[in-house]
Amino acid sequence: PLQMKKTAFTLLLFIALTLTTSPLVNGSEKSEEINEKDLRKKSELQGTALGNLKQIYYYNEKAKTENKESHDQFLQHTILFKGFFTDHSWYNDLLVDFDSKDIVDKYKGKKVDLYGAYYGYQCAGGTPNKTACMYGGVTLHDNNRLTEEKKVPINLWLDGKQNTVPLETVKTNKKNVTVQELDLQARRYLQEKYNLYNSDVFDGKVQRGLIVFHTSTEPSVNYDLFGAQGQYSNTLLRIYRDNKTISSENMHIDIYLYTSY
Repeated sequence: PLQMKKTAFTLLLFIALTLTTSPLVNGSEKSEEINEKDLRKKSELQGTALGNLKQIYYYNEKAKTENKESHDQFLQHTILFKGFFTDHSWYNDLLVDFDSKDIVDKYKGKKVDLYGAYYGYQCAGGTPNKTACMYGGVTLHDNNRLTEEKKVPINLWLDGKQNTVPLETVKTNKKNVTVQELDLQARRYLQEKYNLYNSDVFDGKVQRGLIVFHTSTEPSVNYDLFGAQGQYSNTLLRIYRDNKTISSENMHIDIYLYTSY
């Protein structure tokens, strides 16, 4: 009996260790067939775009705040948050741009939380030189708070080989969260760990990549990591204009990176 207890304890310890050290969702099973060649190559991006992507995802601070409310607009598909920045050296206001008036109607005049990447260069609208722009990044404030912070598990494959990603990498306190909030955190990690948006000269080995946001109940959302349009933030960040939100419950992220040219 002692031997059985010892074996059972060892097994339980093994399971406990496995659960705490490897937040893998599907083991090493890939949840979709990825054709690497369908993904855009880093070399297809202009140097300016690559540099700006690195700036956006790694260096730039993000607009993060809770419980804001605004009825103000510049155009009908925008919401203008006056006095959003309290101690920014340049900006006072934040102009949030969406791809439809329907999205605006959902959030205008309501208590909202914001989390997104903002920019000033080529920001059109509001008080010139005092307004920063952002695409999406808005969720309703009321009844959207988790009782405890959600740490989102990430599966990452580098050239088909699974790599462990710390469970602390992407987290949120929202039940319903914008994909932008999760994507900004994930890509910051990819830049820090894999030099995602570095040129080849500066040890940027990754040539193609895909990030996929999975939930158990909704269609997955994916972005080609080098599929950005244009060269500057006003087009590079436009992928977030749909303000896509997903349930943080039972969700995980799959990332596929490739180093071959």
